[in-house]
Amino acid sequence: MLTSLIRTKTMLSLLLTYVLGVVLVGLVWLFRMDSIIVSSELLSTHWAFGWVDGSYSMISILGVVLLTGAATFSRIRFREIKETLGSRNLSMLAFVSLVASQSQIVFGRPDVLIGNLVIIAVFMLIFFTYKKDNALSEIFHVGLGIGVASLFVGQSIVLVLAVAFSLLMLRTGNLKEWVVFSLGLMMTMVFIWLAVIWADAPVLAFKRVIQSAWMAQASVTSLTVGHVVLFSIMVLSLSTALSNITAGTVHLRNISLVNLGWVIGVALMILILGVDWQDGLVLAAFPLSNLVAQFIESINRWWLADILVLLLLAVPVLSILLPL
Repeated sequence: MLTSLIRTKTMLSLLLTYVLGVVLVGLVWLFRMDSIIVSSELLSTHWAFGWVDGSYSMISILGVVLLTGAATFSRIRFREIKETLGSRNLSMLAFVSLVASQSQIVFGRPDVLIGNLVIIAVFMLIFFTYKKDNALSEIFHVGLGIGVASLFVGQSIVLVLAVAFSLLMLRTGNLKEWVVFSLGLMMTMVFIWLAVIWADAPVLAFKRVIQSAWMAQASVTSLTVGHVVLFSIMVLSLSTALSNITAGTVHLRNISLVNLGWVIGVALMILILGVDWQDGLVLAAFPLSNLVAQFIESINRWWLADILVLLLLAVPVLSILLPL
């Protein structure tokens, strides 16, 4: 019954979704604020956050604002993909649950949250180009978005591979589009040069921007029962994606492959480039939340779907109260 209520396109469903999201973030804030450790490396060296050095409360507030913006933005659906990505409300709850379960990231790493927000925007732009005749402007901004994301999380540059795969799945492979995408990616460097050219040592300032964005691998919390529950739900959700790929329509197959392609891209960031696994979960939150929403919607028994939704809502709290 809860799942059916959340899925309906009514004002009550919309309000319930936001209330549940606010409660999740509020509980995490209540339980974790005393134990949040803001990375000194972030405050002392990251090019974008020197202005908040020493203001831990400001960093936490910034994290909540970014999470709210990303969750709201993740509700956007374009034309042919409106239903393919699953219920907006379920996707949003899955997104908030997934990100809030990484509480140290939410309240201590605004660079990761900004990277996540930019990646969602890139994801949306790619979907917007689906079945569109002329999408050069959008594809230029996709390249620019990947470049911007890499200025906050340097390893995000590997998502160029995910973009290339997505364009192959959703576009016709026009050479102009690949050129425009490359120009957008390179334009990021131009903007950064314009910002640092007035520095006393512009070359050193440029290097600092690039180097400070490259994240060192350092786990901030241990594995918890909440993470185990979350991983279990995500593994189960892969069954729906695989079903779409093997037995679904061409449309379902393409969208599911793009979702999985982005998840694999973030996995490469973790396994090869040293991004911490919790940071990776946040960066992959949007495609993962779509997969989870699709999986819950595919369950025929309402009581089982409700149990999964309740478990999903409990993940942030379990990740705090029950460490392994």
